[in-house]
Amino acid sequence: MQQAVELVQASERILLSGHLRADGDCLGAQSVLYHALLALGKQPQLLLPDPPDGRYGFLKAHTPWTEFDGTLPEADLLLVCDCNDLVRLGPMGEAVRAAGLPRIVIDHHPPGDDDGWAAWVHDVDAAASGLLALRFADALGAGDLPADAYEAAFVALMTDTGWLQHSNADAVAWRAAAELVAHGVDTNKVFGAVYQRDEAGRPRGIAATLATTEYHADGALAVAWASRDSLAAAGGTLEDTDQVLDVLRGVDAVEGVAVVTERPDGRIKASFRSKHRLDVNRVARRVGGGGHARAAGATFAAGLALEDCVAQAREALLAEWRALGDA
Repeated sequence: MQQAVELVQASERILLSGHLRADGDCLGAQSVLYHALLALGKQPQLLLPDPPDGRYGFLKAHTPWTEFDGTLPEADLLLVCDCNDLVRLGPMGEAVRAAGLPRIVIDHHPPGDDDGWAAWVHDVDAAASGLLALRFADALGAGDLPADAYEAAFVALMTDTGWLQHSNADAVAWRAAAELVAHGVDTNKVFGAVYQRDEAGRPRGIAATLATTEYHADGALAVAWASRDSLAAAGGTLEDTDQVLDVLRGVDAVEGVAVVTERPDGRIKASFRSKHRLDVNRVARRVGGGGHARAAGATFAAGLALEDCVAQAREALLAEWRALGDA
């Protein structure tokens, strides 16, 4: 971490970014560092590779961001949160690589194939990248942060641990949650902002996706999908798939789940979850993605049909299940 600290100290104009369709942990970590860098007298700027998950738009009230439009602003350094491969930044990642901009990773995912990082703030045992951002802010000497930064860290922690329900919610995560509440975080406000602002079509979108459910490997694996047309026919929406994944993973016999959806922009994404044994990071890597052992995802190459993407996701699940010797 010391090398990362020295790079920040030597820089003034610092870009912050993260993976495509930034989630609560990605945005939360960026927000923490944005406020820490301001406290240090730096000139931070959040530049997202594309629009983030809409549930976290409320963070923009205290942490402004812009979206990549094909050009990079002048900067001395880039901090990338919640991913460690520029491929996950899409076209923005290609621009960063072409510009040769020095970059630091702040992440808790297993390392990928990208070895172009100038420094790492990395811990695969951390429950959320937002906690690593707090650790890095402390190492930078930012001191006490504003309340908005602690709220963002709480968003990062709660969304990546499923409100402390997932297997990554270890003792460190629970202590961090208590410390953030002690800093004044309004837990009811955060819960309402993230989990109780669904659009009216969400229940129909969940129902339309669950209607496609198929089981494999004697019920140990579940696969479901939704196209733009099927959602429109049902009058449904499905900005994220967390609720569908949770329903399927809640089935007693199910160990691994894949949900494949066609996004409004035409991109097709697969989300993978597991309970105890199946490493869905390995599953996701089979189709060009990645993540954690219990939660991972992948975005398919443009031009692939939904049915082909479903077939790839299904086979990736089955292949890793067979590798466990249980099929």
